[in-house]
Amino acid sequence: MADLKIKLGLLASVAALCASSAFGQATLGTPTVVTGFLRAEGKTEKLPTTQVNVTGAVAGTVDITVYVQPQLTITSKTYSSSNTSEVYATPNGCVGACASVSGTVTGSTVSFTGIPTTATTTQILIDNIRVDATALAVASGVPTAVSEQVFLQGASANPLLSQPFTVAYALNGLSAATLTGTPVVSNTVCSDVTPGAPQFQVNLIEGFAKAFKTVGEESGTNISAGANSGTRFAITLNNVPANVKVYASLGVTAAAPGIGKLTMISSATADTAAGNNVTAATVTGGPSVVAEPDGVGAVTISSGTGTVYYELTVGAANGTIESYPVKFYFSSSKGAVAAQTAAITATTSFAPIGAAANKVPNFVNGSSTTTLTGPTYGPCATYLLFPYVTNAAGFETGIAISNTSLDNFGSKGASSAATQSGTCTLNFYGSSTASSNPAAATTASIAGGTVSPFTLTSVAGANFTGYMIANCGFQYAHGFAYIVYNFGTSSGAAMGYVASPFNTTGTSPRTLVTNGAEVLGN
Repeated sequence: MADLKIKLGLLASVAALCASSAFGQATLGTPTVVTGFLRAEGKTEKLPTTQVNVTGAVAGTVDITVYVQPQLTITSKTYSSSNTSEVYATPNGCVGACASVSGTVTGSTVSFTGIPTTATTTQILIDNIRVDATALAVASGVPTAVSEQVFLQGASANPLLSQPFTVAYALNGLSAATLTGTPVVSNTVCSDVTPGAPQFQVNLIEGFAKAFKTVGEESGTNISAGANSGTRFAITLNNVPANVKVYASLGVTAAAPGIGKLTMISSATADTAAGNNVTAATVTGGPSVVAEPDGVGAVTISSGTGTVYYELTVGAANGTIESYPVKFYFSSSKGAVAAQTAAITATTSFAPIGAAANKVPNFVNGSSTTTLTGPTYGPCATYLLFPYVTNAAGFETGIAISNTSLDNFGSKGASSAATQSGTCTLNFYGSSTASSNPAAATTASIAGGTVSPFTLTSVAGANFTGYMIANCGFQYAHGFAYIVYNFGTSSGAAMGYVASPFNTTGTSPRTLVTNGAEVLGN
């Protein structure tokens, strides 16, 4: 009896094994993928297409689950509360209505149910998996890797799990932006500025080839919705003085040997990717700039800040890291702009940042967000030389500086400015050793039409003999010095002279020249 039970048990085991073998014969080949790069600033970065080969399955269906490692949130577009997504598993490369299966997203996992298979080898393409790459730590050395694992199961297959395989590496998609040339620093406070030459140029540079994408390249495959826009960029200007108009390139062609092109966007929703609008911005009555074949567009400035947006509308060349030179032009009238102590800056980043769910692409401010120092609107200036001042051995020097920018002559000519005010910095030189000279002093602000009198002792201390240079932050400064000895006594003496403006050309900051007659400049 015992032998019979043993034999029956063995037969049951064999039958179960045979049934299992007949139920699922499919094998899972090593998944294949062309490894790519992800932008570390991107929240909707598309992983490369993965091909899964299922061999030996009877005609039927299989289920596939894809795990993303490290556990990055899958951010593919979803179309219902059940998390049906734009991610598709497509057998044998078919498109349209030939049994592509939409995936269901849960965290860092996407699952496909009921993928059709054949009795031979079924090639299944898995596409449109987007991930939030901003959770990755981007190292300066070896790039951070992103991997997948594929789990196969279902009516036509035994459960099979692939080994992890690398699908992409994370790098900054936007290199730190750079400036070309030295930002213009000129006496634009005291003169008209017309946008003939760029005030400064910002270079937007790819972090790796094809990091910048058109709307078609940002979109996935086998779906109709696609991306909301191509790769966009934001350049935010700060510290722009009031009454300064700013213009920027409407179209930006990549520097040689590139072929890509950026287009300025007129949409007010450029920073939220609310729609795929890439209408070029236009400007009415704006300047004509020879160096800009597409013209220039106005940048709206409010309280010193304004942002201009661009989108890649012509794709870059494969394998080429491209740079896009965005030029900025200023326009202002003499006397209408106040001098500034902080330079104008330009902060560059990808865009949009913080777009709503289901908007592709979408970025964050990352380590590639760069702030560049641009030009400065310098003050008007007059440099006055007082060749001899002293308050030693019974002497004293009285000094008066006049701000003659206010007069009754009306316009002072093409290079003049309106009535101004400002301080004068007084620098003293009486010894070849700088530390032995009195520290520089600064007058109170001198309004147009007024005179500031003071003694040498009040600004330099006692017992100084030498010369003084006054750097006044306004045009049309003039100076007078009156040196007295034993003032108020019968042996007293006195003499006076007019300070000499330095030899200069142009306007502030004036270029000092080494020869020629000194001129008053007013």
